[in-house]
Amino acid sequence: MSVIAGPIFQVCWVVEDVAAAEEWFGAQLGITEWLRIPDVHFGPDHCRYRGEPADFTINVSMAYAGEQQLELIEPVRGESLYREFLDAHGPGIHHTAFVADDFAATVAAARAQGHEIAQEGSFPGVGMEFAYFAAGPLGTWIEIMGLSDRMRAMFDQIAARSSA
Repeated sequence: MSVIAGPIFQVCWVVEDVAAAEEWFGAQLGITEWLRIPDVHFGPDHCRYRGEPADFTINVSMAYAGEQQLELIEPVRGESLYREFLDAHGPGIHHTAFVADDFAATVAAARAQGHEIAQEGSFPGVGMEFAYFAAGPLGTWIEIMGLSDRMRAMFDQIAARSSA
């Protein structure tokens, strides 16, 4: 069984300055509106990093270029895969994300196939779960996402506002 299936849902860049990255991507791709969410905190009750309870904060910005969701992440505080990547490589493509029909079964299949889940968590009440595993020799990450109908509707609204 393949762990991931379907189209790429999201491409994410880790950046040093989310506002500057929004401006650059907007000019290059014709994106007219971003949804910026500052100071997103991942705490130990709902997130793990490298097998341990996590405690970090990021700034996030999302938009669509055509049908493709783009995400920008600026690490603000604490240790995370995002900070780890930025420190090791500088700004760049961090992950591609796929939405799983059955999140728990997909993560279990990834683990059964020997994939180490390097960072995982959830947003209770919002309806989003995520898990990252290494993309082999590519040096980036694969994210598996579980999305509620509420989250899918929010992403549809972002898509409608992103391009003029």
